[in-house]
Amino acid sequence: MTMKRWKSCGQSFRNNDRISELPEALLLEILSLLPTKDVRATSVLSNRWRSLWKMVPRLEFNERMVSDNISRCLLSHQAPVLQSLHLEMNSDVFSNMVIGILVGIAFGLHVRELVLYVYGSQELFRFPFSLCNCESLETLILGQNIIIDVPSPVCLNSLRTLDLDGVGYKDDESVLNLLSGCISLENLVVHRLEQADVKTFTLAVPSLQRLTLTAENDDEDSVYVINAPSLKYLKFDGVLDDTCLIENTPELVEASLRDRGVDDDDDVSDIVFGNILGSLTSVKRLSLEISASLEIKFPTGSIFSQLVSLELHTYEPEVWNLLSLMLDSSPILQVLKLIGKKYRRKDPVACMKWNQPKDVPECLLLHLETVVWKNYQGEIEVEKEVAKYILRNTSRLKKATFSNAYIRPEKRLERLKELESVVMASNSCQLVFKEVDITC
Repeated sequence: MTMKRWKSCGQSFRNNDRISELPEALLLEILSLLPTKDVRATSVLSNRWRSLWKMVPRLEFNERMVSDNISRCLLSHQAPVLQSLHLEMNSDVFSNMVIGILVGIAFGLHVRELVLYVYGSQELFRFPFSLCNCESLETLILGQNIIIDVPSPVCLNSLRTLDLDGVGYKDDESVLNLLSGCISLENLVVHRLEQADVKTFTLAVPSLQRLTLTAENDDEDSVYVINAPSLKYLKFDGVLDDTCLIENTPELVEASLRDRGVDDDDDVSDIVFGNILGSLTSVKRLSLEISASLEIKFPTGSIFSQLVSLELHTYEPEVWNLLSLMLDSSPILQVLKLIGKKYRRKDPVACMKWNQPKDVPECLLLHLETVVWKNYQGEIEVEKEVAKYILRNTSRLKKATFSNAYIRPEKRLERLKELESVVMASNSCQLVFKEVDITC
């Protein structure tokens, strides 16, 4: 190739470097999508890129990087605000002091989102109380080997999202002091592992709108108290007995409750679970999954007057009586979703007799339009009774969809014909039996 052609190709290459011609804001957004170590490497591309990496608003580091490099990168940061910092630290590699310094630098850069996960076999990382007064922080996610030790109320006035993923707590007061200082908190996620550090976990947050609480293998003496007058969405996964107290949630719109199991011989659990349901009467959408045979009761006169969508997992025999109770108490219900086990149950309790309502519920006569039944077996007598009762008595039903991906096609056809033989109350109902999973 001639020298002239070489020069022509070089000139063409330089002219085609159109990425560098993009606006700086767009370049920074592109760089934010790259791993931080690769972002720093772009400084060798040209003079334009030499300092550009220092303005990237989102940074992510892990234990494979050297602490000095992380520190230099943070200290070199020149953007007015650090939008996001994600740190995954191994305490076997980084000391708690180093981790604390890195977090301190981030707070000095007015970080808005901090994600900190600490792993390793060394002592727990104690999140610095001195850093719990950050005006810029809007999202805080803490996970694994971290302990929250908050001796007095914090001042995180801008914090809107808080995620506590398996962290520990020094005591009950640390929980109270942390949450009481988050005056703008709207979204709270708490995942508790098997810990006995907090006896009464009080969630008293006036501004809170979304709460996801997972209590995994908790100490039997642990109690959760939910006092959130602005709460609209609640997801609870734990033991639904007297360890969960829902005290003040008048604005609740949607709730999902999954019971991890209670003592079958404890009559108090039946009453308490009923009281929990009685505290959710404002909801419009409700999902219930219980894992024990409870004699479901809730306070007389409790009416789910706003409930339009109900989801029930039909794993336990007592669910059928709960279904009767809910149908009687939900006058404007429009959508009913039932979710069964994937495989046919062989235990005799699955064949428990269903006590259908004495009178046809108002929701069946006037409002129910959609029924979805996932993993419908069609061989268990109580299931067939419930399905036929709904089809016979729901006068405004538009669509009833049944599904089961675990039975042969000829069996599905047989189940469909059996359901079609029912004289349905609705003349316009579309009856479907599918193989695939169904989502509402």
